[in-house]
Amino acid sequence: MKQTLLILALFLQSFLAFAENITEKSSVADSLLIELRALPHDTTRLKLLEKLVLTEQNSPHYIEYAEEMFNEAQYQKNPKYICSSTYFKILYYYNKNEVDSVSKLVNYVKPIAERMEFFRLYFNAQKLLIYTYTYKEKYEYAINESLKMLEKAEELNNTDGRIAAYSCLASAYHETNRTKEEGEALRKAHKYVSEQTTSSTQFNVLNQLIVFSKDQKDYSSLKTYLKENKQLLQKMLSLDPDMYESYFNLYLFSEIFQTYYYTGIGKTDSAKYHIEEAQDFITPQSYIPYMALYYDASAEYYRHTKDYQAALLYIDSALIKMKQFESAQMEYAKQLSRKADILQEMGKYAEALPLYESSNHIQDSLTAAISAKQLEEIKEIHHLNQLVWERGKLRNRVQTSILLSLGIILILCIGYMFRINLIRKALKISEKETHKATRQTEEANEMKNRFLSNMSHAIRVPLNGVLGFSQIIANEAEIDDQTRKEYAEIIQQNTDQLMRLVNNVLDLSRLEAGMMKFQMSNYDIVQLCNDAVGMAHMQNSTLHTHFISNIDEYIIHTDTNRFMQFVVSILTCPFASFKEERDLNFTLNKNGEILRFKITNCPLADLKYANQDSALRNDVNRLFIKHFGGTYQVIPDSKEGPTILFTYPATSVE
Repeated sequence: MKQTLLILALFLQSFLAFAENITEKSSVADSLLIELRALPHDTTRLKLLEKLVLTEQNSPHYIEYAEEMFNEAQYQKNPKYICSSTYFKILYYYNKNEVDSVSKLVNYVKPIAERMEFFRLYFNAQKLLIYTYTYKEKYEYAINESLKMLEKAEELNNTDGRIAAYSCLASAYHETNRTKEEGEALRKAHKYVSEQTTSSTQFNVLNQLIVFSKDQKDYSSLKTYLKENKQLLQKMLSLDPDMYESYFNLYLFSEIFQTYYYTGIGKTDSAKYHIEEAQDFITPQSYIPYMALYYDASAEYYRHTKDYQAALLYIDSALIKMKQFESAQMEYAKQLSRKADILQEMGKYAEALPLYESSNHIQDSLTAAISAKQLEEIKEIHHLNQLVWERGKLRNRVQTSILLSLGIILILCIGYMFRINLIRKALKISEKETHKATRQTEEANEMKNRFLSNMSHAIRVPLNGVLGFSQIIANEAEIDDQTRKEYAEIIQQNTDQLMRLVNNVLDLSRLEAGMMKFQMSNYDIVQLCNDAVGMAHMQNSTLHTHFISNIDEYIIHTDTNRFMQFVVSILTCPFASFKEERDLNFTLNKNGEILRFKITNCPLADLKYANQDSALRNDVNRLFIKHFGGTYQVIPDSKEGPTILFTYPATSVE
């Protein structure tokens, strides 16, 4: 997000740079205002106004007090407080993202600060101006101006200037995805910060390092910087306890990134603690970018704990906040991608896909736009440099050649980076598809192995019965006729069971392959059901089916024989040894364009009789009825008893 996460600490720099002698402490703005009315127009009044501005920096009246301080400083013609009050106004408009106001005020205060040698304020004001280039996506200008500021800081041997320059470079590098250069710039800034005694300057650099470490998932460094950040906050509060409420945004920032840290290392209890702590520092004046980060951190936590609904709510809140900043489109696109990741983890692939497409489209568009703007900036810089070279009349051709070469190299680099980005996306998609295909293959193999194992057992049992009793009949000559007849009946039963099993497997295979042949004809469905009831009773005399229909006659176009077998298979038990007396209720209803069939107390749906044969029969029935556009459902635990429901399209044939 272009609204860099270190601005709040800059409020303190004016106080630390220009108000070292303020010793009076006041707990509320009202007491300061009362005291202010009694003061004359001198530096004491300016100091109190400065104290009031710092105390009320989270108040909506902050800019009013800053304006009053500026007017008082101009009235007293005090350049020191003119600079500090102008700087307060710059910070206000900067955090409001009003770029034109920032640019105007920075250009106003820089000459005064340079003349008075207030170099800390000079460089910090210049830093804010450079940040405005970054927000306007003028990255090459931002980098160029940062390098100029670094040169000036080196000439003056000014540590504040070096830190400000490296912070600006890091910000520009961050927006152009130059991670390596960003990290180097921040580490250099951190090295110079160790030479500083100004807590606010240290805090700003630490903020950038915290964000950088979090983005790189460098949790070891993130832990270190968060610890330093906490120590600085304690130090700053100890200097002035009255500033506690003014530091709410600082504490909010700290708690947010503590949440990111503990979520990243898997310590969800600690992450939850810091989310709850962060809520204590949220106020109506909380910075919008910080609120977007708070919602994002909360979403990451709930995603990690698998509470996807809560994660989606916080993601949506973050998206709403990001929409308020036109310059946060890239982060908005990344947030869309994170929302899609959550939906994908929930198994909602259809909802996730449009978000991925939208995110990729936005990111690709922004990348193309940034590349185009960078090229335009290079051209403008090149044009300005040409004017300088013409005046000097020295090394014009050499410098022009160098700039052209740099432009070509940059274009090639951008093209190369763009190409690499496309390749990476393609590889990620390919990798996901490969993993998915591998997983599906493994599942299919596992299902095949289970099926073969079950089928092997189901075939072996009746086959052993056939072979065993056949051998007994063949080898035992003294078997009486009655026993021989019983054995022959057992052989016949096992043979029938084996044939039924083989036929079911063949039917299942043909239906799955779409190779089943059907003999279609017109037939009354009511009569067909009555015929099926009679045939089922002949096969299982202990099963008594009571058929009821709300229609007298209805002609359908179907394969009559196979439909008859389908219904009979539901009304009978899948094995011949079934002797239980049972009443089945068979109903047929026509609802609109659908014929609905319901068989209750059905043995085929009863878990008590569940085996490989019944499971296979249900699979065949399901595929058969699906072929004609119907549905098939087995409900073993229905209150009415084991139930089978199936539907058939009510396409009447005249």
